[in-house]
Amino acid sequence: MLEDIDRVRFADAVEASFRVFSRHQFFVWSQSSVQALIPHEILICGIEDGSRQGMAIHRFSGSRYFRQEQFDVVADPLNGLMPRLLAVATSSRSSIIFCPTASDTLADDKLLALVAENELKNLAAQMVMGTRGKFEAFYVFSRLSVELDARLSFLIELVVPHLHNAFLRVLATEREAAGTHTQRSGRIVTPRQEEILKLIKNGKTNSEIAEVLNCSPWTIKNHIQAILRKLDSNTRTHAISRAMSLGILTLD
Repeated sequence: MLEDIDRVRFADAVEASFRVFSRHQFFVWSQSSVQALIPHEILICGIEDGSRQGMAIHRFSGSRYFRQEQFDVVADPLNGLMPRLLAVATSSRSSIIFCPTASDTLADDKLLALVAENELKNLAAQMVMGTRGKFEAFYVFSRLSVELDARLSFLIELVVPHLHNAFLRVLATEREAAGTHTQRSGRIVTPRQEEILKLIKNGKTNSEIAEVLNCSPWTIKNHIQAILRKLDSNTRTHAISRAMSLGILTLD
């Protein structure tokens, strides 16, 4: 059962969620209203983006320990959080996943290693079931400062539907803004920048891209900086995720 203060905080969080339309607003809301109910340092959102790759992974972190290299590992579509959480959810028949867990039957060595080796410390995840009878999203709270217990599980079940709706609104707002920009300019990125994005997706370094396109690494660096600005991204990995969600790139 929730205490009275929890009920007040939950009502405040739900009310505030309807004012979330951008990533910045989502981050501030998750670090304030949601934080009051579920104290955490890292929030990782996985959601289907319409590609055959599965889910696009997004992070909202207030932790100085969780850096880009750790995020790249946990966002890996083959060995990261998505396949590990899906495996645990399927075997346990539960949409709520704790790591570490007190129950040996729900332990997963690969998930434990992923958490321990990438500065996550611990996690509590909620899998979101879609209309087609399969999981279409997940939300992971990490570096939690509370016990991973029944009370936390109940709070997560209450909060995540509103978290999911708010994040869907953020993505819809971004797609609408991208569509408006495309109508004005004809496209979000230039054909050459789209070509560079495809090479980045294929794992090419700046030097390798320069060699393929027969230009200087400095030119490629300038193109990538422009791509990051246009896609409102801080890293190459995030730019690829944004390009996939906006339909600029598809899985070959």
